[in-house]
Amino acid sequence: MAYVVTKLVTTEESIDFSLLGIFSDMKQAAAAATDVYKDYNKKASFVNLEMVNEWLSTRGEYSFRRDKNNRLQLDISIAEENQVIPADHQRIFTCSEQDKVWVQMSSALVPDGVSKASL
Repeated sequence: MAYVVTKLVTTEESIDFSLLGIFSDMKQAAAAATDVYKDYNKKASFVNLEMVNEWLSTRGEYSFRRDKNNRLQLDISIAEENQVIPADHQRIFTCSEQDKVWVQMSSALVPDGVSKASL
């Protein structure tokens, strides 16, 4: 069995999809994906990195939105040699209509990126 690690980075200027590697062990795949998250989120604490690693090890995917325009999505897909990938692992990333609405709502509520909410 192989674990295919991919990333999708969305910014204002581009959408980049990358293949990070193929691993024979889920823990190695999760560690590689966690390293990408650590490079992307320089403010991540050790506890946060451990949580992301555990999430990737068990769920196989993780998404982090830095702000309304910048997002990192990591995915670990399971594949077996000479086999069709199971249907529940074929889709890697989805941008749903709710995601688009969420981005529009976020930018409308905080157009300059600084919250001015008060009670």
